[in-house]
Amino acid sequence: MHEIIIYGIQKLSFNAYNNYHWTKKKKFKDILIWQVLEATKLKLKGGYSLSFEFTFKGKKIDSTNTFHYVKIIEDVIFKEDKDNLHICTIAKQGKENKVKIIIEKYK
Repeated sequence: MHEIIIYGIQKLSFNAYNNYHWTKKKKFKDILIWQVLEATKLKLKGGYSLSFEFTFKGKKIDSTNTFHYVKIIEDVIFKEDKDNLHICTIAKQGKENKVKIIIEKYK
């Protein structure tokens, strides 16, 4: 099992992200990639179960509105993310913006 915590992520729902100009999307993605690489050097092939627990200050974001984070993070950590079989996301209010990722080999 691997546990990764990324602090200070930007709060941005998928709905807002989807309406961004491509340059703003790229900037968001580049910053998130840098944050992932700062938090872990883990490189896996695939075949895992992933759990993402997002915490954001202020108004709560729906769990489904965090999938752009999941895809970006997954692309950094996994060489073959198509083999990951189970992905769960939870989004809740908290005192800081962060994501806790639990990665377990899929059984």
